[in-house]
Amino acid sequence: MNKDVFPLLDLQELVVCLQSCDFALASEENISRPTSQYVITLYKQIIDSFTGVAPDTLISDGDAATRPTSDVGGENPVYKETLRMLTLNKICFKFFQDIGVSDFNMMDLYKPDALRTQRFLSAVVNYARFREERMADCDQFMSQTESLLNQLREKFDDYNFLQQQVAKHYEVTDLAEGESLASLEANNRNLENQLKKLTQVQEAFTIDYNNYKSSKQKLMSQLENLGFELIELESQRDKLHRYSETDLSSLQESINEFTQMLHEQQNNLARMQSQYKALSKSTETFHAITLELYELLRIISTDLQESHLREIGLLELKQQLTKSEAKMNNLLTSGVMMKLSSLQSQLAMQKQRLRELEETTKRKQDENTLALQNLQREFAEEVMPEVQEIDEHVEKELVGKVINSLEKDMQALRDDFKKDSDAIDLEYSLLASHIKNYIQQMLEKIS
Repeated sequence: MNKDVFPLLDLQELVVCLQSCDFALASEENISRPTSQYVITLYKQIIDSFTGVAPDTLISDGDAATRPTSDVGGENPVYKETLRMLTLNKICFKFFQDIGVSDFNMMDLYKPDALRTQRFLSAVVNYARFREERMADCDQFMSQTESLLNQLREKFDDYNFLQQQVAKHYEVTDLAEGESLASLEANNRNLENQLKKLTQVQEAFTIDYNNYKSSKQKLMSQLENLGFELIELESQRDKLHRYSETDLSSLQESINEFTQMLHEQQNNLARMQSQYKALSKSTETFHAITLELYELLRIISTDLQESHLREIGLLELKQQLTKSEAKMNNLLTSGVMMKLSSLQSQLAMQKQRLRELEETTKRKQDENTLALQNLQREFAEEVMPEVQEIDEHVEKELVGKVINSLEKDMQALRDDFKKDSDAIDLEYSLLASHIKNYIQQMLEKIS
């Protein structure tokens, strides 16, 4: 979660704001993938623009101050570059701390991160907006600051001039014409007194400047709070202004219109409640009719089920009759076959006997030929007609009568089944027409 007091801007808005502040180096590609050289150059331009102090000048002054006292700094470039980066880091840390970012460190210069760089630049844009909005309020303070700075510069110029004069006097070894040592000492004491006064004045100015900075900081914070309060008061003023400009007649008309709309809505609500009650009654009636229809359909389904069961019984009876007819046919066929087989077996026995007679009476063949002919004639004349009569009797009397009786019974069952089916169809059509008429009457009553 973002804990900063300023909003985090996106890249496009950030680039537009920075370029409007004359930072031409700002681009989406460089900010999204920042390099060490890029952020160092950009931060230097930002600090120079907003504080009026060039970091390169401070770094050069620091090098000049350390060069006479340190030989290492002048000879080792690594030490020199490290000192420059430390100085720039200190300047950047102080600047970003003043605008609301307190976690700037050395890694933001050596290995800058895109999100952190975007955050630092968002703080710069927020500070630039605040500065632009409150610049008019600070004109008086800036004019006072400029006058004090000018006075301070004049005092420093005087001090430097006196220092130069003292140095010249120290360099002069011989006394000028018309001067004595006592006069020089008196001049020196006078200069020392003036120098002490100037030193006191400088200390007083330094104290006043520090007091001015602290008072300026307090005034800036108070100004910021007053700005927020002013914005809130302006918003409240706009609201009250809108309320004050409202016409009482139009307000009364609006109230009357809303009252009329309320009455209309209440009437609609009462009408809808009555419709709901009527619909509830219709729903209850429809539910009762539905229950009656369900009961009627249950009775119809019961009747249809009973007729269906009777139809199934008739079909089962038909199957039983068909099975009985098949069994009877099998039985009759098996009886005739048994008789035929018995006759064939008798014939075979007779033939066997004949063969045995032929074998036993070979010697008497001539004598028994006549007897054999007689027996054959008797068999042809007496046995065969009897067999034919028995077959005809079985076919005509037994099989014919049974089959005819079975066919008559089956025809009677078919006629009864057809009559029952016609009666059931008639009853079903009548019942369906009654149900249709009843449903139409119920629907007419409901509508």
